[in-house]
Amino acid sequence: MANLFQKPLTELKRHSLLILSVILITLILLIVYWRDLSILVNEAIQSEAMTHILIVPLLTSYLIYRKRDMVKATLALEKRQKRSKLPFLTEIVGLALCLSAFLLYWYGSYTFYPLEYHLLSLPLFIIGIILVLFNLKTLVVLIFPIMFLLFLIPPPSEITYAAGALIANFNTQAAYTLLKTLGLPVILQSTYGSPTIAVDTLAGTPVLFAIDLPCSGIYSLIAFTMFAVFLAYIVRGSITKKIILFPLGFLMLLVLNIFRISLIVLIAYQLGEAIAMTVFHISSGWLLIFAGILLLLFITERLLHLQIFGATNKIASCPKCNSTSSHESFCTNCGKFRKNYQIKLPKKFWIKITAFLLASYLVTLSIQAPVFAFAQGLTITNPNPEASVDVFPQISDYQLKFLYRDQDFEKISHQDASLIYAYISQNVSKPTIYVLVGVAGAINNLHGWEVCLVALQTARGNPPLVNVLQSRDTQIMENPPIIARYFVFQHSDNYTQVTLYWYQRALFKTGLTIEPKYTRISLIILTKNPSDSPEMEQKLLSMGQSIATHWEPLKTQSLVSLGIPTMQILLASTILFAIITQTTQYTREWRRKTTNLKIFEKLASPKEKLLYQTIKELGQKTKETTTHNIALTLKKATGKAVKLEELIDSMNNLEKHGIINADIINTLDQPRLVWKP
Repeated sequence: MANLFQKPLTELKRHSLLILSVILITLILLIVYWRDLSILVNEAIQSEAMTHILIVPLLTSYLIYRKRDMVKATLALEKRQKRSKLPFLTEIVGLALCLSAFLLYWYGSYTFYPLEYHLLSLPLFIIGIILVLFNLKTLVVLIFPIMFLLFLIPPPSEITYAAGALIANFNTQAAYTLLKTLGLPVILQSTYGSPTIAVDTLAGTPVLFAIDLPCSGIYSLIAFTMFAVFLAYIVRGSITKKIILFPLGFLMLLVLNIFRISLIVLIAYQLGEAIAMTVFHISSGWLLIFAGILLLLFITERLLHLQIFGATNKIASCPKCNSTSSHESFCTNCGKFRKNYQIKLPKKFWIKITAFLLASYLVTLSIQAPVFAFAQGLTITNPNPEASVDVFPQISDYQLKFLYRDQDFEKISHQDASLIYAYISQNVSKPTIYVLVGVAGAINNLHGWEVCLVALQTARGNPPLVNVLQSRDTQIMENPPIIARYFVFQHSDNYTQVTLYWYQRALFKTGLTIEPKYTRISLIILTKNPSDSPEMEQKLLSMGQSIATHWEPLKTQSLVSLGIPTMQILLASTILFAIITQTTQYTREWRRKTTNLKIFEKLASPKEKLLYQTIKELGQKTKETTTHNIALTLKKATGKAVKLEELIDSMNNLEKHGIINADIINTLDQPRLVWKP
């Protein structure tokens, strides 16, 4: 038993510092993005559209794990190479990227989509951290796992609903045709709302199946796209075959979803609606994804002949691997990275990561960028919504009344509450201002007005239900920032609706428990005259500000926000300095190498010239310009065996004068040291 755990414990001890560094970097990200990530986890648990997000960290961790040897090799290569005359240039660029990520984060807090902007800044922030703590080659190795985190960003509801409606229409038509071919008494209805398949069961009961957004397969398609990208990256094979994976996979998933819809209707026809909806419909979404993944794996290996897990240890070890000194990170002959080589991180690394931790903590304390302002003065009661009138401010010349609760809309939209209030003026010349409060556990269930009225209808091939006159963002509160959407449209019934709506978090009482929920507050004025909208906009803005102030949202310090203009100037100066410095360094290195090559051509011995020419020609034919391959090529050219020690000394001398450079290549996720002219 002791021997069973001895090897893992030895590996853990050898890589303890690297593991600690990963933990500390993860802690930095959690300090900065914990609000956003907590909302994201809640969305993934509450909303079917976001379930795939829970898998993103697992897949990203696996991608980083596969690149562990490449990362260690980049650190070992940096250690053996000559230090640049400008060693802090990479750190400066990294800090500029971190600052850019912060400014993007801050800017997103003043838009209608703060969560999306915050998560968009996450990969940029990680790239900056990698450059500051490690080097450019480490970033190149990890760039795909970092960019894979973009799948954390929730897809915009307008795009999701539009794409879902298109797919739903196609799937419904195809499923209807298939069921009709099988002889089932089905009827297709698509005049209003979602496309619907009607069928009379064997028991004589009519059943309607509305193919709405969840049934369209759009959520499965998003999860499948994420997995397809992951699979295309890890498989071994040509880029052409990897690209073929996507159209094949999408077509396959589309066929599977049509089959799923048809099967649900068939089960309802044979066994009744209850069995079809409770037994099969609930689990069919994940069954569809699972079946799609299995079929995609089968296509990958059997039809396209792409390798997924094979061929990882086919790099043969040479006799010199075992005799290489323990202080050498790469085999001096074949260039293979020695996995038992222990990476020692320098003291400056720990200084930088400690500074990052402190800076992230201080910025998080002072930043004025909450994802959604929390209304501490608002508690909406579910059992007795009339009592919730007290949470709204009293406006002069207006009387606030609770009108009704739209329970039918709650069932359709999966909201906890949909409450309608009204500010009725005592002056008949002033319009009534309606207040619609939507409460839900997930933001996805509180989509904007544009989705149902415009995007969803357009995607179904129907004209928009309304004529949009204005749509823009406007700020109704500064500290913390609350951004509302001003939306004006004209209905076919010849009335104009002027709307101002925004999102916040608030306490929601359901019986004995009180828990924080997401709320969408809509202020609405109906008018027959569209030209009155500018005046009504001011009324809505004034009332929106009064409501936001009345709810006393939690305020945060604004030390960082006050310095935003200074940070923008600092960022521009840093980027300009980095560009000028990098250009100057590149020019200097190019001139130095050009001069050295001219001197080399005049003064180098024939043996050194032959070595340089061999490396240059071999590099044009293959990437594997290892010491062993160079020695074999020289042997073929001269007919004489080459001593390995002399060859290594010659190449080190050429590297010292900038004639050639040592580099690493990726062979089946295993790093190898090569030489490049």
